This record gives sequence, C-alpha cells and structure tokens, in this order.
Amino acid sequence: MDRESRRPWPGPSAGTWLLAVRGTVLRRARRRPGRTGCLLLVLLIATLWVLGQALNRITALFTDHPAPVAGRPFDTVTPARLAGSGSPTMDRIARRGRLIAAIQEAPGLAQRSPDSDGYTGFDIAVLDLLARGLGVDPARTTVKPLSARSREAALGRAEVDLALGGYEITAARAAQLGVAGPYLVRPLRLAVPATSPVTGLASLGRRAVCAPTDSPAAAALAQSGVRLQTQASLEECAHLLGSEVEAIAAGQDDLAALLSQQPGTLRMVGAPLGSTEYGIGLPPGDPLLRDRVTAVLRRAIADGTWARLYAQYLGTPVPSPPVLR
Repeated sequence: MDRESRRPWPGPSAGTWLLAVRGTVLRRARRRPGRTGCLLLVLLIATLWVLGQALNRITALFTDHPAPVAGRPFDTVTPARLAGSGSPTMDRIARRGRLIAAIQEAPGLAQRSPDSDGYTGFDIAVLDLLARGLGVDPARTTVKPLSARSREAALGRAEVDLALGGYEITAARAAQLGVAGPYLVRPLRLAVPATSPVTGLASLGRRAVCAPTDSPAAAALAQSGVRLQTQASLEECAHLLGSEVEAIAAGQDDLAALLSQQPGTLRMVGAPLGSTEYGIGLPPGDPLLRDRVTAVLRRAIADGTWARLYAQYLGTPVPSPPVLR
C-alpha cells in the first residue's frame, strides 16, 4: 500500500466535531436550567474531553508525522566500535583511515620527486601496493623521512605503521621488531674518498674499513680478513674517513644516497662484497600484519608487478625476484 492510500478520510476533524456537540449541549442546558442540568452538563463535558483525547491518539496512528520522541539525533550518537581484526596496527590504520610510513631516502628507492613535494622510487611504489592491501587509499599515505635508528624507535613506539627505504634485514632487527620480506636484494659495496688510491678490498692493505654495527656489510667484512671498525650508522663511519679509516662499506643504495649528499668527495670501488636483503619494518608483536604484508608482496611478485616496478625505478636487466620468508 502506498503513502497516499494510508491517509485518513478527509472528514471533519475530532476538534470540529467536539465543538459542534458542545454547542448543542449548551443550548439544551439553557432550556432546562437547574442542578440536574448543571450536573449533566459537567458530566457530559468530562466525557467528551476523555473521548477527545482517545480520538486524538487514534488519529495520530494514521498520520504521516508521529509525535517526536526524546533522544539524541543520529549524527550525535557515538557509533559502536567495530570488532578488532586481531592486529593492533591494522586496527589503528582502520581507525585513522591513513597509513603512516617511515622512510630513509635512497636513490632509486625513496627520493624527493622532482615534479612534486612527494617521494618517488621503487619503495614508494611498493608502499602504494601495501596501502591498497591494507584497505587504505594510497593518496592518504603519510611519509616520514627518518634515519635508520629513528625509524626503529618510531616503530617500537607505534608512531609509524611501516618502515621502508633500504631497510636492511638483520638478525638484531628481526629480534627486536617485525620484518616482512625480503622484497629486494641489492649488492654490498665499498666507498673511498675521491683521492684515495684504493681500488678494492685487495688494495686496502692494513688500512681499516668501517661499516654500521650488526649490518650485512660488517658481517661480510668480518669474513674477509680486513681491519674492521663499526659505528652506529653509515654517517658516523663517513666522519672517520681520512683519519681512522680508509673506506666505508654498506648497501649500494645507502652508499649512493651518501654520495649524492657529498657529490665529488666519494666514489664506489671494487666488486660487490656480497648482498643485502631489504624488507618492510613492522611494529613488534604483530604477526597478522606481517602475514598481510607478505601476502601483498607475494601477489606483486606472482603477477609481474614487482618486475615492472624494478625496471621502472632500478633499471634493467631485471633479476629474479627474491624468495619471501
């Protein structure tokens, strides 16, 4: 039945009918004055009032606009909290409606875009894939440029959701935080001052080389027999060049970032020392997030997206994709 067919017959309203009856009673009362007439008049008026209230309630049932009910409007009622996913990080992302990632700038991986205030690179493209996989619009992703140690501290305090930008997988990081990957494998290289005669490990002699503590480069050099010093970061190693050490060692992309900051002062030399695995840094104690991130990476490798992005940002030939763990 439609809205029009539910409307009452448009006859006299209850109020109009009651007024007509009241007038008739008053006219008759004037003709028959006395106590009996007054008593009958009072009783009749009371009866008519009760009937009028009942008629108003019945009429309200068939009108299009019910009487207002006390309570808060819908737009001021706090919505019920959705059931959690079991992942504290994914729940936080869902409530926020935005993904926050810490990155370290590295050429080819994560660097300032020449056409905008944003970032571009292989890792930024991977970050877009991860955002979609976590149900977030990539345009709502916030990128925070942080140093390596700052990234780990931010992950531990749950200030960021992910860490990328040449994030090396090490045993120390895997023990303290979550890591997904590896999604990229890159060479370890040696860098020396532009005026140094050193051309590789074999020409170092007894001169020392510095690498970040607990890094894949430090592990590779420890097996090579060279004099090794370690510092907390690659930047601290670079400060020792020309005084305490003759060379520094790290992932090729980290060294390329350092060279771009100090153009003409350093150069990479020699054959690769080995390789380093890059992964996605995650907050600790969130295995469900790790599973979701790994699933996104696995799908990108399987459907050819990984190879396309590698060619676009890191060049050709494209190597075989890494084996995810």
